Amino acid sequence: MSRLSQFMADCMSGFSHFSVHIRSREEIVLRVYGAKGPEPTSDDSVPISSSTIFERVERIQALDESKQTMVRARDNMEAPFDLSDRSLENDRWAVNFLIAGYPRYKCPYVWLRTDHHRLISVAENQALEKDVPLKLESVDCWRQFDIRPWDVLVEVICTTISPPPENPFSIDYAYFDKITVEERVVATGAMLEFLRRVFLRHYFFSDVVLDDIKRLQRIHFRDINTLRDYQASAVIRGDP
Repeated sequence: MSRLSQFMADCMSGFSHFSVHIRSREEIVLRVYGAKGPEPTSDDSVPISSSTIFERVERIQALDESKQTMVRARDNMEAPFDLSDRSLENDRWAVNFLIAGYPRYKCPYVWLRTDHHRLISVAENQALEKDVPLKLESVDCWRQFDIRPWDVLVEVICTTISPPPENPFSIDYAYFDKITVEERVVATGAMLEFLRRVFLRHYFFSDVVLDDIKRLQRIHFRDINTLRDYQASAVIRGDP
């Protein structure tokens, strides 16, 4: 399984700062929450190529209520979401990116689908090129190094949210509280395997990821014991 197809197979829910949605066999949509802010003033603008996002950490003026914005955005995702380009451009809840892994290119590419004028600065005589992939270090190094798709996610999330989150893969535990025990056992198991891979990348936030791994392990094995006890009691009662 290729690096990108493996990631597409791992697409899951339960993150605080983003969600990933499969649009096709070769395309996924990344929705980054908590990055919507006021339009930058002329003093804040940094003239760079329209094919790049700001190279400074302070790319977006974060709203004071960014956490509430993320909650509303995730709640809004409970309904089916239209992943068409037009719908993504009109999305007011998140900053949307299209990540594609077309076989002929042998590496992923990332396109910004919302907030172009907020995240991309162009010269007065330069047209905004919305269909040009973003220039990302992780993508540039894809062919030379063992870059993983979650390396791309880290770069995109940390350059979209200002200030960058302490842990781009922070867990939304409220999501796991909403699903059934049976669903949670499967979801936490999948999340633990994903976080194990993230932890082994030795990011600057690996210690925080380890804390989430420990907490999710407690939830996972607690639920397994709950299901085991329920099945045992069902046998004693003679339930079918």
